[in-house]
Amino acid sequence: MSELGFTYDTVVIGGGLSGMAAALRRNKRGDKVLLLEKNQKLGGKLDELKWNNFRWDKGPSLFTLPHLVDELFELFDKDPRQYFKYELHHENCRYYYQDGTKFILHSDENQRRLELSQTFSDQEANAVEDYLIKAASTYNAIGDLFIDEPKLQWKDALKPKVLKQYPKVLSSQMLRNLNRFNEGKLKHPKLVQLFNRFGTYNGSNPYKMSGLYSMIPHLELNLGTYFPKGGMRSIVDGIENLISETDIEIRLDQQQIRVEAKNGGFLINSNGRSILSKRVICAIDHVTFYRKIFRDNKQLNRSLVEERSSSGLVFYWAIDQKFNEIGLHNILFSEDYKKEFDQIFGGQIPENPTIYIHNSSAIEPSDAPENGQNWFVMINTPAGVQPTEKQIGQLRSFIVDRVRQFVGIEIENKILFEDHWTMKDIESITGSYQGALYGGAFNSKMASFKRHGNQSKKHKGLFFTGGSVHPGGGIPLVLKSAKIVDQLIEEHG
Repeated sequence: MSELGFTYDTVVIGGGLSGMAAALRRNKRGDKVLLLEKNQKLGGKLDELKWNNFRWDKGPSLFTLPHLVDELFELFDKDPRQYFKYELHHENCRYYYQDGTKFILHSDENQRRLELSQTFSDQEANAVEDYLIKAASTYNAIGDLFIDEPKLQWKDALKPKVLKQYPKVLSSQMLRNLNRFNEGKLKHPKLVQLFNRFGTYNGSNPYKMSGLYSMIPHLELNLGTYFPKGGMRSIVDGIENLISETDIEIRLDQQQIRVEAKNGGFLINSNGRSILSKRVICAIDHVTFYRKIFRDNKQLNRSLVEERSSSGLVFYWAIDQKFNEIGLHNILFSEDYKKEFDQIFGGQIPENPTIYIHNSSAIEPSDAPENGQNWFVMINTPAGVQPTEKQIGQLRSFIVDRVRQFVGIEIENKILFEDHWTMKDIESITGSYQGALYGGAFNSKMASFKRHGNQSKKHKGLFFTGGSVHPGGGIPLVLKSAKIVDQLIEEHG
């Protein structure tokens, strides 16, 4: 037993990437840690699907800032490469437009300039490079305030490190929406649309979110994109192997979890077993936590007011042919981008959605047979809106038609197997309220300040990590949130 009769120092609820990272960081500090996960395996959205000789990553497909994963192994003086391996992938994405325009965007500057000059003009290529220099400047100037540290409070407004960044934070870049900022920097509408696309990386609307988020492409196009050997799931497998070498206790299939503040700590009942913990780290969607696990109606009502990020409809297709036109990441753009986002954030399944195709077999041959490909095909949909079976069928046909029109290949008779994830699947399996992929949207200029923080103001010892809280969703940010929580616990207990 720990001090004061606590069974554990820290109980982590949720075995996704941030929960695993938080458990490891607290274990390294000497805590006795228990991790509770409702599913039968760890990993959260970093799940996988297998059929015959095909394998798909079910969730995130983009990997940037790999050193944040490496840090977890290095904490324990382990060589990260003994647990998982990754490689830099210079081809960022292949873009397709209705009028037949298509090109590849590279993270290598020389290749990128050449491709953009050939597709558009030298002037447009120069504009993109200037844009990326600005993106790097923005990220380096305010990234530590908005990403690496706890969420700023109003009481922080006069701190020297915050005052220093006021010219950037209160700039026209912040006050313009991302689309307007992009229109001011990039003249060609296709390039504006391309850089508007980065707004979807946190599930938001580029016609409403702040222009400060123009720093997002810095991670991909300046710092580079990577791909793990064995697919995205190998990140989880490597971390799980590290956890197995510690004394962290893991309980899977914990379908019934309840938490209440008690005796200066927390009483946790999980599948009928009760324990007392000094602190709790919520590593699931905070709305789901307040609704189902830790009843706090006041905080729940505050969270429910927050606009949800987008959800998605994903098809997993086993393709019975190798198409060289389809790389690792591919985008088929809609004609009316603003209308698409108006529909998504107006609660309507988009009529003419942009299509994202992830084909990991392009660089990971073991993910599909020699003459096949594993397509992860996604469109953005509204949170809380479940497409009907009829709509799913219509969207499937739409995608097949678009691939024929935009890419010039016929796949209708090449699909050997298919499965799909809908808003309801995402909600029920991952616990993301209304299937929102990133918790709340960033569709206001003050969204970062309003996002749920990493520490409860009301309950001492209650902390929050993961994609629904500060600093946001995606692999780098959820790992940063786990690090922030660890630091907060050291400072405040």
